[in-house]
Amino acid sequence: MMKKLACLALTTGAICSSAMGQSAGSLISSVGATWLDFGRSSATPLQSTSAAGTFTSPGTGGEIHNTFTAKLSTTYFVTDNIALDLAAGVPPKLKLYAQGNVSPFGPGGPSLGLENLQPLATTRAWCPTLFVKYYFFDAQTKLRPYVGIGGNYTWYSHDELNSTFSGALQEVAGPGGKVKVSLSPSWNPAFDVGASYNFSKNWYATASVTYLPLKTNATVSSVAANGQTVLANKTRITADPVIVFLGIGYRF
Repeated sequence: MMKKLACLALTTGAICSSAMGQSAGSLISSVGATWLDFGRSSATPLQSTSAAGTFTSPGTGGEIHNTFTAKLSTTYFVTDNIALDLAAGVPPKLKLYAQGNVSPFGPGGPSLGLENLQPLATTRAWCPTLFVKYYFFDAQTKLRPYVGIGGNYTWYSHDELNSTFSGALQEVAGPGGKVKVSLSPSWNPAFDVGASYNFSKNWYATASVTYLPLKTNATVSSVAANGQTVLANKTRITADPVIVFLGIGYRF
C-alpha cells in the first residue's frame, strides 16, 4: 500500500511539474542573437559655434548602419499572464555614416567633405530595458504570444571619430588642445511583441520585435590648452531602431 501511494505521489508530482509551464513564480532566462535595423535613423544638419559665430552646414546629415549583437533577458512571471522582463546584452558598436560638406566658420571659411570619412564616428550603446509583458492563453499552452511595454535607459561609451575628421578638429584646438565627443544619455519608452514556444519540459524558443524611439544630442568640440572651447559642433541623431530577437530560454 505504501509503495502504491509513493508511486502515485511521484507520478502526480511529475505531471504537475510538466504541466506547470509559464505560470506564476516561473523564472526564465533567454539568450540569443539580435538584429538592430536603423532604417529610420537620421541626423540634423551640423551646427557649429565659434568666435566667428554660429553657422549651420546645409546638406549635412547622417544615418546609423544596421548591426548584430547578442542579448540576454530574464523573465519573471508575476501571474500566469503578467511577467516582468529585464533585457540587456553586449553593447552594439554603432557606426554613423555622414554626408555633405561642413563649413564650421561660415560659407567663406574652410570646408570639409564628409562622404570620404566613413564611418564618421563610432560608439558603444548600453541600453538595458525593463518590460511589463502580457502573455496570452493558459500557462500550459505551448505557443504563447505576448505584448509588452517598458522603459529604457541608454548611454554611450568608447566614442571614436574618423582620424581625418579628428585631425582637422585638433588643428582648430591648437597645441596642447584636445577633441571631445559627447552623446547625451536618455530615458525612452519601448514597445515589444513576440511569442515563446515550449518545445520540451523546461526549454523555450522565443522571438520578438521591439521598437525603441531613441534620440541623442551629439557634440564634438575643439578645446584649447587653457580649457576654452573654441569650436563646438552639434547635431541631433534620431536612431529609432527596430530590434529583432531570436533566442532560446530555460525555465528554472
